[in-house]
Amino acid sequence: MVKLCAVCGMGLGSGLLVKMGIERVLERHGYGRNDFRVEIADISTARSMSPDIFMTTAEFAKSLRDVNAEVLTVKNLFDESEIEATLMDVFERILNEKK
Repeated sequence: MVKLCAVCGMGLGSGLLVKMGIERVLERHGYGRNDFRVEIADISTARSMSPDIFMTTAEFAKSLRDVNAEVLTVKNLFDESEIEATLMDVFERILNEKK
């Protein structure tokens, strides 16, 4: 299972929308809930989490420079086509490494 974390400013409503976007992208590629788990975090709590992948904006990624995870950045956290283009290669590589 690949653990992902959607990081946004407050980690509330916008985080939930990003989480749902990531889930829709992965499900469109045929992955099920046994393949991934998406959590939500604001930038202040994200550093205490240990996902395989963080998805955030370039602004928030600066605070995640030294974490032990892939940090993927997108310009628009709500654009599913941008999420897909940024996420899929890394997600599939990590999933294959875990098998």
